[in-house]
Amino acid sequence: MISMQIFSGVFLAMTGLVVAACALAVLIMAVPRVSYPGQASQPPRGGTRPDTSPGPLPDADDDLFHVPDDARELTGDRELVLI
Repeated sequence: MISMQIFSGVFLAMTGLVVAACALAVLIMAVPRVSYPGQASQPPRGGTRPDTSPGPLPDADDDLFHVPDDARELTGDRELVLI
């Protein structure tokens, strides 16, 4: 008798939690469809990003800008040993 009452109480509590979770999920999915977008006259909070141009790229004809053709140019005279 007592175990049936405990089972009934636990079952009722679990059913209530499942129903509450489903209701919350439906509410979360329904809110964006019902809510209105913000007014366009107000700027977004935090301001806008300044228009800055990216830094200049190095000139390919410059002597300081050198792309090695081979890995030996990167390591010099040392031998590359894989262990």
